[in-house]
Amino acid sequence: MRSLQFAVFTAALCWGGAARADITHIVARGHTLDAIAHRYHVTVKAIVDANHLHDPKRLRVGQKLVIPGVSPTPTLHGAPGHTPNYAARPRTPGVIHIKRIATNEEAVLRVGDRRGRVSPAALKTAERMWRYPGGQTHPIDARLLALLGVVSNHFGSRRIDIISGFRPYSPTQYTAHSNHNVGQAVDFRVEGVPNEVVRDFCRTLHNVGVGYYPNSVFVHLDSRTSSAYWVDFSHPGEAPKYDAPNPAIDEGASDVTDEVHAAAPAEPNAGTQQNPAPTTGGSTSTPSTEAKP
Repeated sequence: MRSLQFAVFTAALCWGGAARADITHIVARGHTLDAIAHRYHVTVKAIVDANHLHDPKRLRVGQKLVIPGVSPTPTLHGAPGHTPNYAARPRTPGVIHIKRIATNEEAVLRVGDRRGRVSPAALKTAERMWRYPGGQTHPIDARLLALLGVVSNHFGSRRIDIISGFRPYSPTQYTAHSNHNVGQAVDFRVEGVPNEVVRDFCRTLHNVGVGYYPNSVFVHLDSRTSSAYWVDFSHPGEAPKYDAPNPAIDEGASDVTDEVHAAAPAEPNAGTQQNPAPTTGGSTSTPSTEAKP
């Protein structure tokens, strides 16, 4: 009996240790300590201390970093672990639950009737919710809204957070033409779903533009006549750092700086640290460290 109790006690210890274990992250091109810390919900200082980094300004592609005290489920381009399946049967098929992050407004959009059409009421609501921070609006492409409905259905009708929608043309934007200028693009995230998972599903859609910003908080989706994909490693407010030349690129991360700052998650509780290191991009006391090819 005593040996059985000891075995159960030992199993409980092992189970508890597995729930909050150290894992290994393999650095890939473009990774920063800020982005890695944000992905695993730990501080930059915790990663620096766990790995005894003498020069935290530099990361090497292929470098192994111990991430202390997290479960082995999150992933970020090469991080080990099991990725949960976020696909689910939609709770409200054809209905999108959205939130405009900059203003905390919420709305429900019915984007599919029996004939697969997007209702005029949904388009009008989307036009209001997609408005530019200065108040300017533009009609939203019905196909874009239908695509967002497909995304919503795939992820079980989870709430979709709108980071940026319509943006009027500006001579300072990083592309001469942006689908944001004509109501055919949206920067968004899906509540509770990693952006990498959202990105991968969006890339399965037909005739879309998908932009991935690993050091920001959104995935870009637009409707177009042929599919395109790009990666921008820049932080909010920085000039684009694309993975490769691509004439189909629709925007740079700095074009949505104000909205991104509104959407930035709060810094995790750093305990009693006197100078906790931020886990998001921008101005920090810890220099940004990017893995170079």
